[in-house]
Amino acid sequence: MPAPDEWRIDTRHSTLRFWLRHIVVHQIHGHFATWGGQALIDPATPALSSVTLWIDLASVTTDNLERDEHIRSAEFFDVARFPRATFTSTGVRVQAHANPVVLGRLSLHGVEREVEVEITEQTTRVDPGGQERRTYELRAEVDRRAFDLQWNQDLDVGGVVVGDKIEIRAHVETVPS
Repeated sequence: MPAPDEWRIDTRHSTLRFWLRHIVVHQIHGHFATWGGQALIDPATPALSSVTLWIDLASVTTDNLERDEHIRSAEFFDVARFPRATFTSTGVRVQAHANPVVLGRLSLHGVEREVEVEITEQTTRVDPGGQERRTYELRAEVDRRAFDLQWNQDLDVGGVVVGDKIEIRAHVETVPS
């Protein structure tokens, strides 16, 4: 049985973004500038593939310096104590007529929880330099409270400043290791 193919994330051509509700009807959009990882792809049995990912939480940006500093503070990510988040897959669910789902453990803010990451699109191509690339579009949703990220404020008009559900989307290009 051949060994799985090793691929690393080309972060120069990849993005890791997030969205969450802010003040009832608005959204906060952001991304992480520093992150990376690798995948072991088993072409014969895709369900046996695996992925590891790390994120430098201090690299968060929402294009608002004051908000970014607040997100890095002890009230949110507490990057002084928890500088990285990691994701380690535990399996891949492949079903007919459905997108593959990567199952794994997300470690964030000193808490580890199960997360499902849906692969919504995947392509393979050869770039102009002759390098094979595999590209994946990924989607996940996490509840920030499950990771002990509790800060919030009530609004006078009802509701809260920050929503609990965080939508994560990634465009991931990989190259052979």
